Amino acid sequence: MTDGVPIEQPRLDLSFVRRGGRTVIDRRLFAWPFVLTRSFHTDPARPDLLSVILQTGSGAVHGEDRLTQRFTLGPGAAACVTTQGATSVYRAEPGVRAVEQVLLRVAAGASLDYRPEPRILFPEAALCQVLDLDCAADASALVTDAFTMHDPDGQGRLFRELDSTLVVRRRGEEPLLIDRMQLRDPDVAVFKGHRAFGSAVLMLPPTHDLTALRRRLADALSCIGALYAAASLLPDSAGLGVRLAGREMRQLRTGFDAIAAIYREAAAQAPSALATARPTAA
Repeated sequence: MTDGVPIEQPRLDLSFVRRGGRTVIDRRLFAWPFVLTRSFHTDPARPDLLSVILQTGSGAVHGEDRLTQRFTLGPGAAACVTTQGATSVYRAEPGVRAVEQVLLRVAAGASLDYRPEPRILFPEAALCQVLDLDCAADASALVTDAFTMHDPDGQGRLFRELDSTLVVRRRGEEPLLIDRMQLRDPDVAVFKGHRAFGSAVLMLPPTHDLTALRRRLADALSCIGALYAAASLLPDSAGLGVRLAGREMRQLRTGFDAIAAIYREAAAQAPSALATARPTAA
């Protein structure tokens, strides 16, 4: 159970391991609506990094969907996970809401860049989402989440419910952070002219100067027009959290790009995964 929501059998279950200096997938299970095709090693600066683009056959989240995803990174593995595009969340019948859970497990010396495209909340959409990050103290992780709103009739109608929970913990310990947002039948005035909202969590080994990194993030984000953003230390200086609000989704994308660039530079300075991970036989 994650924050009161029972964990269902994953419909997407991927496990990453390090073999021969590269990351590969050693467990690859998926069912409708998820689709997984080729993965890639395309970053010349990180030949060990495996990039995965998730796809869905439906391209959307519907009112009665129950979708659980699990991503497990073994010692020293490095993975970048994104999605094919923004995911629409459609109208749910009264008293019904879609449930989406994402479980991220990052072992010692591993590195995860998890940046799915945003959710697009249509009128009368209702979504409960839980993002549970369990990260070893000497691992690195960047995890983002975002949503925007859209009324195809142009009448300014809004979604019915968004219940979003982020849980951050250190390898099976009690949560360091539980961050919850609940919006039910929101009034447009709540958003103060913003249409896109997001968050990012950066987890890095304790050798990093998180205070200096927070200043870098704040400076970079302050240069992006029509974007409101703030960065702060997580409890026990376990990492950094960032909140973003933009007039449109393009400002959030620019902000996420700036965050990712700073994260990649910081993660590259972490102790080598080869030094912290036990080699896995090919």
